[in-house]
Amino acid sequence: MTDSRPLLVLVGTKAQFIKTAPILVEFDKRQVPYRLVYTGQHSETFDLLESAFGTRAADDVLVPDVEAATHGRFAKWILAFWQAAGIRLWRREWRGARYGLVHGDTASTLFSAIALRLAGVPVVHVEAGLRSPRLLEPFPEEIVRRLVSRLSAVHLAPDAFAAGNLAGVGGRIVDTGGNTLRDALAMALARLHEARPEGGDGGYAVASIHRSENLSRSADLDLLMEEVMRAAMSTPIRFVLHPATREKIRSSGWLARLQAQPGLQLLERMDYPDFVRLLVGSSFLMTDGGSNQEEAAMMGLPTLLLRRATERPDGLDDNVVLSGLDRGCIRDFVARFAGKRWSLRLLQAGSPSARIVDVLCDA
Repeated sequence: MTDSRPLLVLVGTKAQFIKTAPILVEFDKRQVPYRLVYTGQHSETFDLLESAFGTRAADDVLVPDVEAATHGRFAKWILAFWQAAGIRLWRREWRGARYGLVHGDTASTLFSAIALRLAGVPVVHVEAGLRSPRLLEPFPEEIVRRLVSRLSAVHLAPDAFAAGNLAGVGGRIVDTGGNTLRDALAMALARLHEARPEGGDGGYAVASIHRSENLSRSADLDLLMEEVMRAAMSTPIRFVLHPATREKIRSSGWLARLQAQPGLQLLERMDYPDFVRLLVGSSFLMTDGGSNQEEAAMMGLPTLLLRRATERPDGLDDNVVLSGLDRGCIRDFVARFAGKRWSLRLLQAGSPSARIVDVLCDA
C-alpha cells in the first residue's frame, strides 16, 4: 500500500466485532496501519473476543462501560456517542484518515458513518447491499442500510445479489465473494481441534433471540417464549441470552417461568469459539439472528429462523426454515429435528477478509 495514512475502523456491537476481527487480523498480517475505535454500543465479552481472535485492544473507546441493553441505556449511549464523537471532530483527531470502515446495519453503523463524513473521511461499508422488501421490517436495520449506502464511498457487498441491490448508488461497489463471517467461523472451527464430521452429538438444541422487532412486540415475545418452553419439553434447550434479551425477560416477567421450565437452561453470552462449539453439538438452532442464519447455512446446521421475513438468502430452501412466527411451523420443525444428527459442511474456499484488504490496499 503506497498510501501510508492509517485507516479508521469503528466497531459497535458483538456481531460487528466477530465479522470485523478477520479483517483486523489480515491488517496485522500485512502491517496495514489502522486505528481501532469501539463505539461502546456493546461492551460485554469484548475482552473475550479480543483474546479469541488475537486482535489488539481498541485505540479508543467512545463510550466505555455502557451496554445499550435497554431503551434507557440506548438513549444514554446515543447522547454519549455524539458527545464523544463531537470532541474528536472538534480536535480533528480523525481528519486525514484514508478510509473509515463501518460494518452492518446497527445504530453504531449509521452514527459512525455520519461522524466520518463530518470528519471528511471516505466511508467504507462492509456487508453492504443487504435489502429487505419492506422499509420498516426489520426496523431500524433496513433504514440504516439505505442511509449508510448514501454515505459510503466504497460498498463491500458479500455476494452478487447484494451488489446488485446497490445499482444506482454512488461510489465503488465490490463483491467480496462471501461474508467475513466465513473467516471468523473458520478460525473458531479450527479451535475445536478434533475432526467433527457430524454435528448434533450433544443431545440438545440452541435458542438465541435478541432482535428488537421480537423483543419490543409483546405478542411476539410471548409467542416465542411459549414456543421455546414447549420445545424444551421435547429436547433440552440451551437458551443463550443477549443482554437486551436478559433485560426484557426480566422486566416482562418471563424470567421466572423460563427458569422453572424443566429441560431449559439459560446461558450467558459467551465468546465466539465457545458459541460455535455449542452450535456444533446441537441438533438444531432456533434464532432470529442474521449472523446466526449465515453461520448455520455455512455449517449445515438445521435452523429455524424466528422472523416473519429475512433479507438474507443464506440457507433458505436448504437447512434454514423461515418460521414466519407461525406456531405450527415452529412445532413441526422441533418435532422433525429434535435429537437428530447432521453433517458438518466444509466451508467454501477463499477469504472475503483478504479480498477486502486487497481492495483497500489497491484503492
